[in-house]
Amino acid sequence: MKKALVFGAGKIGQGFIGELLHDDGYEIIFADVSDEVIEEINKNNCYSLFLTNHNYEEKVINNVSALSLLKNQEEIIEAITQVNIIATSVMKTNLVSVAPILAEGLKKRLNEGLSRVLVMACENAIMGTDTLVSLMVDTGIVTMDQLKEIGAYPNTGVDRFVFGGVYNGKEGTAISDSHELAIERQKLHDPDSKPIAGAEYVDNLEAVLKRKIYLVNCWLAITSYIGHIHGYTMVDEALRDAAIQEKVKKAVLESAAGLEKKFGFSKDEMTHYINEMIIKRYDDYNQEGINDPIARVARQPIRKLSPDDRIMGPVYIASEYGLSTEHLLYGAAYAFKYDNPEDEEAVKLQEYIQKDGIENTIERITGLQKGSAMFNLVLDYYNAI
Repeated sequence: MKKALVFGAGKIGQGFIGELLHDDGYEIIFADVSDEVIEEINKNNCYSLFLTNHNYEEKVINNVSALSLLKNQEEIIEAITQVNIIATSVMKTNLVSVAPILAEGLKKRLNEGLSRVLVMACENAIMGTDTLVSLMVDTGIVTMDQLKEIGAYPNTGVDRFVFGGVYNGKEGTAISDSHELAIERQKLHDPDSKPIAGAEYVDNLEAVLKRKIYLVNCWLAITSYIGHIHGYTMVDEALRDAAIQEKVKKAVLESAAGLEKKFGFSKDEMTHYINEMIIKRYDDYNQEGINDPIARVARQPIRKLSPDDRIMGPVYIASEYGLSTEHLLYGAAYAFKYDNPEDEEAVKLQEYIQKDGIENTIERITGLQKGSAMFNLVLDYYNAI
């Protein structure tokens, strides 16, 4: 049986990467930091998923086991020498913790003269595998040449609607039908191979990544920032507010127009994507038992307002082609109003505004020049909220 090692047994790890690997006949070893998660997986060597679009029908993922990243490092290093695929699903900020043990395992695999292995960071981040490779080199355990000799490192794009909770009386992860795992074709051992059935193999991953982040993540982020100001605490509440969604849909269409120009997507392609990956999710969010706090989606507003992220990224692309950005900038203004004492970045953002003023803060975080038309729009919207 084919084997895979997945760093991170959270909702995406189990509910997306794990499911795809399972459906393609892989035995899966998870590596995680949570003793509770590890114990639960190892109890029956399986876990449950619940299908939101099929009345929460239960799907059992078997042939799985789990190791502790904190207590079983030698076993994980040994597993790295035995598997066909290695994937991460730990959040980009945690890749630095995975890099040393993965570097050790790949070095051992190389020293034992074993075959090359496929390594992918399946994170909600642009070019996450490149980041992981750089972090492994930075450890000093392996060189770039050694990594190239023992592995292939395609970047990926990851998108799926997943939630943890209790469904039909059982604890597990709920997943929707719509999903996308895009893998860089040209960085595979064999560009014509398909190591994971159900994945999409693409030649221009940047276009696919930015389509997802600048449409889906943009939609949810702006929805959450406006929803927060309107007193909502859950994403589905803001999604049901027609006035909010009228604004957000216009922002998404501005983003889509820029992406069409930048990457050559056709109008039909973009319409299909919006229908499949956004419109259908309105139904997903209306399912009973789906609870997504605005605090989760809106977290880290400084990062989400940076020039290449989900709100300002599409602003800069659309502006390249002289296209409208007013609704995206409207969303950015609401993001600057996000105030959550439990969110470290939100606290820092409000401290910047208090100390340096809103104008300096807008320029510092978004890169917009003071006095420019787009800067003035954000400032006007902010002052009007």
